[in-house]
Amino acid sequence: MSRVIKSLAKETLFYGLSYSLSRLLNFILVTTYLTYKVFTKQDGSLAIFQDIYFYIALLLGLLTLRMETSLFRFISNKDDEYSGIYSLLSQWVWIACTLFVFIYFIFKDFILNILSYPKDFENCVFIALMILILDVITSLPYALLRFNQQILRYSWIKLIGVIIHIAMVFYFFEFYFKPEEIVSLDSSTKILYILVANLTSSICVVIFLLPQIRLGFYKANWSLSKTLFHYCWPLILITFMYTIIQNGYTTFLKYLLPGTYLTNLSNSDSLVAVGRLAVIMNIFVTAFNYGAEPFFFRHSKENNAKENYAKLNLFFVVACCVVYILSCTNAHLIGHLIGPGFRDALYLLPVLLLANIFSGIYTNLSSWYKLTDHTKMAAGISLIGLVINVILFIFLTPLLGINAAAWIALFVYVIMCILSVWQGNKYYPIPYQHGKTLMYLVFSVLISYLHSTYIHVALVSNIALSVLYVTVMLIYVYRNDWIKK
Repeated sequence: MSRVIKSLAKETLFYGLSYSLSRLLNFILVTTYLTYKVFTKQDGSLAIFQDIYFYIALLLGLLTLRMETSLFRFISNKDDEYSGIYSLLSQWVWIACTLFVFIYFIFKDFILNILSYPKDFENCVFIALMILILDVITSLPYALLRFNQQILRYSWIKLIGVIIHIAMVFYFFEFYFKPEEIVSLDSSTKILYILVANLTSSICVVIFLLPQIRLGFYKANWSLSKTLFHYCWPLILITFMYTIIQNGYTTFLKYLLPGTYLTNLSNSDSLVAVGRLAVIMNIFVTAFNYGAEPFFFRHSKENNAKENYAKLNLFFVVACCVVYILSCTNAHLIGHLIGPGFRDALYLLPVLLLANIFSGIYTNLSSWYKLTDHTKMAAGISLIGLVINVILFIFLTPLLGINAAAWIALFVYVIMCILSVWQGNKYYPIPYQHGKTLMYLVFSVLISYLHSTYIHVALVSNIALSVLYVTVMLIYVYRNDWIKK
């Protein structure tokens, strides 16, 4: 077991560290710099910015056709029949991108009308489209690097891409525009220059990944298309629905809050900012998954694979609990990462963090459907989650306002975890330690709530207490779970 944990820890450290560091830098850029320097008031700019990137993420999952997971699933097959699998996957992605660009230009006016942004956002939407296409094109090359364990190449490309993005944003708002000009800029201009910075970064990443992109134009075995799409089409739906559940709250609030579209977006700004703070947890979760997905496929044939998956999930939850306790007990300190005009919804941070934990748990619990090709089952779970999500937004938004988004996310992820365990026990039973998992989660929530409610001490003492809570929990984990593994 220790060998397996060390192997996954290494992959999570390198893939996850490069991803997490890039996300952390981007987090500081968006959540801290932009809310202090660029988006200085709740006028809907931050919510529109979030909404644009929600659609990029939504369409990214659709246009990649989830070929990354298909790559991990089939590239390890040594049969000659699968020798051109990477080329086939790549060419399908290129076809999807080409068709989407044609569809956009044919229905552009209709799409812009549905988005309901102010009229001067057309250029922003076009730049976002270009970013989307470039990110789709690089998704499979990145996946190939991950599978081939080309850790250093993967890491430096990820980091340089983010550094270029950040450098361009700083150039625009520190040197290109004068401070007095930034204040007078309209929302569309601010967002446009941020998107241009992102586009520059995406172009550079494409250049860096050209050797892997070229491999996609080699001869492909098109006879495998039916097999591939039978495997991946449920994954496409899963990603599509899961992205809506995870990031679609600005769109729901835009349409369901009682004001105009722009007013509703303005009222959502503080929620978006605090949601960005909750990315602290999401960064860790995604970093783990980046290392875990190819890892699970490579080790699926081992005799004790299921026991290893169960232990890894437990330690994953423990790590999440550490992040949760440190974040919630120091919420007011962390709150300074966002501008003072966006801290109204800081009280929702514990709920959003917990929702992100269950999102990560669901991803781990769902490994069975990828390993057993029961992707249709997972699509059904995601569909149920999406239906519950939509119904709750319709009924709770008028009652709870922006608070509804946080509680709905938590509830939906918990339901999806329960459904995944129920289905997984039928088709690929893994001996997860649900009792201990729940115990660590309850301890983390309870200690964080009691501390935040009843303990008010100086900053240094507060940090020391939060570290003490974490230390006590980790000592217990070490004695009762680690050394007894």
